[in-house]
Amino acid sequence: MMKKCFMLAAMFLTGITATSAQEFRDMFGSDQKGKISYGVRAGLNISNIAGEYGPDSDDKLNFDSRVGFHVGGVVDIPITNGFYVQPGLLFTTRGAKESYSYREGDYSEESTTKYKPMYLEIPVLASFRADVSRSVNVQVNLGPYFAFGLGGKCKYEYSDTEGNSDDGKSPFFGESSDNEEHFGAKRFDMGLSFGAGVTFKKHYYVGVVYDLGLTNMAIEKEWGKEAKFHNRNFSIQVGYNF
Repeated sequence: MMKKCFMLAAMFLTGITATSAQEFRDMFGSDQKGKISYGVRAGLNISNIAGEYGPDSDDKLNFDSRVGFHVGGVVDIPITNGFYVQPGLLFTTRGAKESYSYREGDYSEESTTKYKPMYLEIPVLASFRADVSRSVNVQVNLGPYFAFGLGGKCKYEYSDTEGNSDDGKSPFFGESSDNEEHFGAKRFDMGLSFGAGVTFKKHYYVGVVYDLGLTNMAIEKEWGKEAKFHNRNFSIQVGYNF
């Protein structure tokens, strides 16, 4: 009698396990098309530059975030059920803002510096996906990105209550020369990209991305050995998959 009970329990557990495993495979496998597909992406960037001028706490960067954008395309390469490799090519803006104000009695002065670099970015992401319904697919993305600075300016503006004012522009990338002052940032940047998103009806995509820059952008000849500047960026992204 006891032996029969064990056999029935084992058969019951085996049936449940097999059903759960099949449901799990279906969840991560029904989005598998078996072919390479393409998509377009665009969205809003909220970027900043983090780091320090030196090791002392007083030398930490104190920049405000800057709003920008990105636009480009991605390629979905299926590897196995629920797992893709997704390289992309994006035109994206980065940067930050720095503000200063001083007031004493009737006198005040204000200055603002906007750092506005532009990059060509290549993310190479591992993308894990699951269908939660017939029309909704969720995904988690993780991987490195590589970026090359295309150009950009630092824009400076100053004014005070005595009528004095000043403004100017300088290139963001490269070293300063006798003829022109530069901010002193390296063109190449790389880091890690983290993201998640939802695809509706197999075509419409909405997601978020956070890019953590790992390259020290500060050129040593401009800033010294102790300076460390890193890109940071949060994006809200929409897209269409073909």
